[in-house]
Amino acid sequence: MKLFESKGKRIVQPLADRVRPRTLSEFIGQKHVLSPGKPLYEMIKNNNLHSFLIYGPPGSGKTTISLIASKGRKRTFITATTTHIKDVREMLLGLKKEKEFSDVQNVLIVDEIQHFTRREQDAFLAPVENGDITLIALTTENPSFYINSALLSRLSIFVFNRLTEEEIKEVVRQALEKDEVIRGKKITKEALNKIAVMADGDARKALNIVESAATNSRKNIIGKEDIENIAVSSPYYGKEKHFDLISAFIKSMRGSDADAALYYFYRMIIAGEDPLYIARRMIRFAAEDIGLKDTNALVIANEARNAFQNIGPPEGYLVLAEAAVYLAETQKSNALYRAEKEVINTINETGSLEVPKKLRNPVTPLMKKWGYGKEYKYPHNFPGHKIEGETYLPDKIKEKKFYKEE
Repeated sequence: MKLFESKGKRIVQPLADRVRPRTLSEFIGQKHVLSPGKPLYEMIKNNNLHSFLIYGPPGSGKTTISLIASKGRKRTFITATTTHIKDVREMLLGLKKEKEFSDVQNVLIVDEIQHFTRREQDAFLAPVENGDITLIALTTENPSFYINSALLSRLSIFVFNRLTEEEIKEVVRQALEKDEVIRGKKITKEALNKIAVMADGDARKALNIVESAATNSRKNIIGKEDIENIAVSSPYYGKEKHFDLISAFIKSMRGSDADAALYYFYRMIIAGEDPLYIARRMIRFAAEDIGLKDTNALVIANEARNAFQNIGPPEGYLVLAEAAVYLAETQKSNALYRAEKEVINTINETGSLEVPKKLRNPVTPLMKKWGYGKEYKYPHNFPGHKIEGETYLPDKIKEKKFYKEE
């Protein structure tokens, strides 16, 4: 049993730490990078460590693998959320000096490295390049957006996935078998299934639920009701997930799939997304993807936003959901969106073309003398309020047709 001291009291470490895998054979999940023949597996198995980065959601095993990979080496573990870059620079200087007098491979594990700015991440470039350290960087955010490209080019990159429900179940089973504190506790199939869903692919969350249920129940069997009494679902919602879900929401409405639109809408709501952000995106969608095919769409999207502001959550969610279903099921046209792009491209290509003089208002006698307003024909004086063959665009592009009705 692993314990640590706190003012003379012995406190049991969290279950997730007590049962943390120590070897590759104990590790569960990530078979796509940790199977025999895969680069990360072979690197660790053959003890041929070089700098790498792991990108993945919480509880997917990033920290565990970094500890397994660096086992037997001198390692330093820091978290970018609590460590100042000034202290990191001093640490790196010390490791560089140490390297000059020793062949020891210094491994620096940096958790949540994205919390260092791109400029601050420059501090790791030279130490990695010169071999002063072996860097293991861990991040829950897409490194394409948050990690210095120069640093990325010096690291092998491995992507970890959220654990499957079956993998979560295996994590729980192993914990109940191995841990000295809760060993002997049994768990029902229903409770195990509930944990697998509530954990949302996060092994640490699953183990926290198990530990809470096991320690707060006097029974030897953990049932579904024990899990429901303590577990609160809080899905991981990092910056990339924010963009992934809104993208799926928009694309579902564009594809006229109301069920998928509702699913992604409530995924965002449950995760804590700002409902007004979703409403703004629906207003844009009404103009971009529906346009004049259904002129009510823009009105409905805008009024849904206003209604939500009036009544707020949770009642207001249904208003936004109604608008999402309407936008998904109505007719679509991106003619206006395509027209916008073509107009802008034309302006960029042709520059500031002169407005035809007939369209300019002759507000002074001098302007009238210059020909402003000359030959302008008032459409309301013609049948149908339209002048056949009349043009209004500058001469150079007068044959252009931007808005093409479908």
